[in-house]
Amino acid sequence: MPPHPGSLRLAYELWTQYGSAHLAYRLAHEAARRTGLLKRRFPARGWDARPLSSWCAAGVPTQPEAYRSLRERSPSRFFFAPGVLAALPREGAQDGIAKAEAVLAGRPAYFGHTSMFLGFPFDWFLNPFTGERADADRHWCDRDGFEPGQGDIRTLWEPARFGWVYALVRGYAGNKDARYASGFWTLLESWLASNPPNMGPHWQDGQECAVRLMALCFGLQAFWKDGVTSADRIARLAQVIAVHADRIEKNLNFARSQIGNHAVSEAAALYTAGVLYPEFRRAPTWRRKGLRVLDDEARRHNHDDGSYVQHSMNYHRLMLQGYLWAMRLAELNGDPVSGETVRKIDKAADFLFLLQDPASGRVPNYGPNDGSLLLPLNACDFLDYRPAIGAAHFQIHRKRLYEPGAWDEDLIWLFGPDAQAAGRTLRDRSSQGLDDGGYYVLRGREAWGMVRCHSFRNRPNQADLLHLDLWWRGLNILRDSGSYLYNAPRPWSDRFTSTAAHNTVQLGGQDQMLKVHRFTWAYLARARVIRFQARLAENVDCFEGEHYGYRRLASRATHRRTVVRLGDSLWLVIDDILGRGREQVRLFWHLLDVPFTADTRGVRLSTPMGPVSIAMHVPGGGGTLRVARGEEGDEPMGWESLHYRERRPAPTACFDLGQPELPQRIMTLVSLGGAATWQLDSPMAGLRLSEPGGAAWTLRLAPPGPERLPVLSEVVGETAG
Repeated sequence: MPPHPGSLRLAYELWTQYGSAHLAYRLAHEAARRTGLLKRRFPARGWDARPLSSWCAAGVPTQPEAYRSLRERSPSRFFFAPGVLAALPREGAQDGIAKAEAVLAGRPAYFGHTSMFLGFPFDWFLNPFTGERADADRHWCDRDGFEPGQGDIRTLWEPARFGWVYALVRGYAGNKDARYASGFWTLLESWLASNPPNMGPHWQDGQECAVRLMALCFGLQAFWKDGVTSADRIARLAQVIAVHADRIEKNLNFARSQIGNHAVSEAAALYTAGVLYPEFRRAPTWRRKGLRVLDDEARRHNHDDGSYVQHSMNYHRLMLQGYLWAMRLAELNGDPVSGETVRKIDKAADFLFLLQDPASGRVPNYGPNDGSLLLPLNACDFLDYRPAIGAAHFQIHRKRLYEPGAWDEDLIWLFGPDAQAAGRTLRDRSSQGLDDGGYYVLRGREAWGMVRCHSFRNRPNQADLLHLDLWWRGLNILRDSGSYLYNAPRPWSDRFTSTAAHNTVQLGGQDQMLKVHRFTWAYLARARVIRFQARLAENVDCFEGEHYGYRRLASRATHRRTVVRLGDSLWLVIDDILGRGREQVRLFWHLLDVPFTADTRGVRLSTPMGPVSIAMHVPGGGGTLRVARGEEGDEPMGWESLHYRERRPAPTACFDLGQPELPQRIMTLVSLGGAATWQLDSPMAGLRLSEPGGAAWTLRLAPPGPERLPVLSEVVGETAG
């Protein structure tokens, strides 16, 4: 086992991932923070220190009544006219009212799946899950996002993102109850009183400011005609927008250095302030810079196959919604978005559509999921991606992508009620290999799977190479465990990002890469696709690939995986462990949480859609199977996290081979709808699989070894009869 990387090794790893220019910028930024230079750019002064007049261009009237009149004549266009809200479908109106009432009761939503009590107005510095509190009297430059005593910073930030604004607006659209407008202004004024510019945790991250800025614009537009929206309040909110845009602009390069969705959110918000508030002195610059950064980020980080630089479905959706917001505003206000950006975002929406389960609207629970949802504008479950994908598709093609449903509410808000009557794009999902991102999709009529095979270049989030996600009739049978919590205590801090938390093979009791910091991995794993072939035979798809993350072990091991989809019922997975000497080998399968039974060689699930059988076999014998659900201890097993900071039991099967002599092969057969039979010829040369009363296949296999590529040489199918 190699030692944990020292400072020199860590420096080398960071240099290879990010490059000299990137590291030089980050070091300079950190030096500026520690020496106080950064703090000078962000002075901590009260709200009255920079009144609205200091942000507006010369000649702009800033007395409240005159400024309100100016805003009413503004040429800028929003998604809907000031105070003019379309009628929502009954389901959306009822959902909006229920969520708005929860806000007024002091129970805002957290991470799209639970509500917690904060009182009303909210206690902006309370972590309601733990009772911990953050202090509010330090400049954000002097704070650490993961300092003890305040709990998880992402939890603290959630209500200050102002996501509850959308709940109040949707409730207001449902019944025009003035309490919702009053609640908006009461909560905003409470937040302003507790959070002077640049003081406290809610100024700590530019993305938090960006998400808040966008919600404020949405709320003001919705409540414009309500009697509680006075001229004084409008002028004050405009000042708040300017302060937020200034905070974002002055540190936007830092967001860009994070390589991901932060820069997208911040650029979208900066553009929003510039285009909606042309009376600000900096508005032309914010407008140009926001669009320029959005174009550049799409060019650099959105791949041609639709995948995104961040290995996360939730971050991909967050990025997509940031572009959707900005592109729609740009369209309404006559600003050009580059054709390349439009093409990349179209591909990004197609990517999520391809990896989406058609029955549930969900995608694999893959990568970090911090509960972010930029546009909570519908009654859909947080895990349903149809609203974001459908709205992005409509923005580019002016056609609906799905059958009518609750996800159409986003179209009403962003494009008006007539969008529901638009024609529909008829698009199928098929087996595809996305080489840029390393996602490989095998699709049948009722079942589909995703395999990950990627050579990481920077910022991997978890050690999950050759992970297999398997879906059947809307159920995620073999699943990713999720990501749980950024700042979890041990033993949970690294568990959900580990190799053992994914459907793949773990060697030597180690992860495929070495985690050296909360968000940093060393010894980045390389991988190679040997073959991806849709329709290898009639109704048969095949993936073969390998990764080299365990070459650092004494065994110099390589993990090679073959996944074969045989019709709609059978999935064969062949794991070859190549190397020298002996090595500890364990195979993990994370399962749908339904009643199950297990024996020494397999697990049987009783799902709402029928039985599922998962059988494991080692040619020549060997291996023991253990299934755990909700097991705690130093190495917890049998847990999953579908939402941020949610952890719940779910069965995990661990097939342990001990320390066999390499090379070694493990074969797993997943049978959907009933048990299948298999017959293996010696020595591992042929395999016959058959469904009860159904089709049968004969597969010709090569034994494990680097000289025999590929593993699967032939598939012959026959129909029962």
